[in-house]
Amino acid sequence: MDEFIARFKSQVNNDLIRSNFPEITDSETPVWHGSPSTISMADKYILAIIVFLVHINFFLGEWFENPENATNNKVFSTIIWLVDLTGIFGFVFIMLLLTKINHYANFSTSGKWTTIFLLFSGLFPLLWQFLDLVEWISEYINFGFTNPLPNWNLLWFLPLGITSSSIMIIFTILYQKSFQYAITDKRIHIRKQFLYFDTSVHGISLQKVENLKADPTILGKIFGFGNVHIVTGSGVGLQVESLGVSVGISEDGEDENIPTGLRRFFLVIFGWISIQRSKSVMATDPSNCLYGIKNPMEKYRLINELMDLNVGSVLENDDISTKKF
Repeated sequence: MDEFIARFKSQVNNDLIRSNFPEITDSETPVWHGSPSTISMADKYILAIIVFLVHINFFLGEWFENPENATNNKVFSTIIWLVDLTGIFGFVFIMLLLTKINHYANFSTSGKWTTIFLLFSGLFPLLWQFLDLVEWISEYINFGFTNPLPNWNLLWFLPLGITSSSIMIIFTILYQKSFQYAITDKRIHIRKQFLYFDTSVHGISLQKVENLKADPTILGKIFGFGNVHIVTGSGVGLQVESLGVSVGISEDGEDENIPTGLRRFFLVIFGWISIQRSKSVMATDPSNCLYGIKNPMEKYRLINELMDLNVGSVLENDDISTKKF
């Protein structure tokens, strides 16, 4: 047991850990330091690729519609047919459907901010075209409105797709690097610092841990990563898996400043998106567990053995106190 723990101690940079975790006390001895692995964020990268493919599908449909870019390929012919048939409304429908599926499935990508971003990406071309329409109408009523965006056409789906997917990838990289984990001989430390304003520090005493679980996924077993969940008696480490987006609009007239017709429109669009399954599970948020770490079973064993040492130390001290008494 001591040799296993000593192996981890020999691999840590004590000064680096204490620099990154100033809350670690002098009485603690750092044993391990880590963070989520890049491959643990694969689902977020895959979602970014899917968003790009949806955009590129409509871009290609417009590009190959040009006689100079004509093709006899059946795949592109089908894409052209779908774009001609559905246009921008087809894109909006596909993006809303993707948003709903991603949100309802309770993936790690099903969070509030990802859902809002997908909604914005899906509705932005429609808003762009709507501004073109408003500008066209304003010419006849001398309203003087000018759309700050260029005239819309389906070829804009390429730069929009590149922009949307790039934003998702950049934020995924920043999100991954915002989490750090440390294990000492007395506590498990979880630190989050996302974009300098979303910061949290969490220290869990090994003596208060009541349940420990490692659950590498199939992909995690292949690439050697997974989550280690730490649950205490006070409920730390548990969550209700429900991430619905509340739009704050009710049909019973509570929002007096919103016309009834517009209120019902938002209820249909956003209310449909916000429906999601709910269940009580161990927390999978990177700020509440050791998320996506390499070799999770080793860290699981390390925490267990450190817990045994702490229990043994407490029992020994109690025995000494009893004898003195």
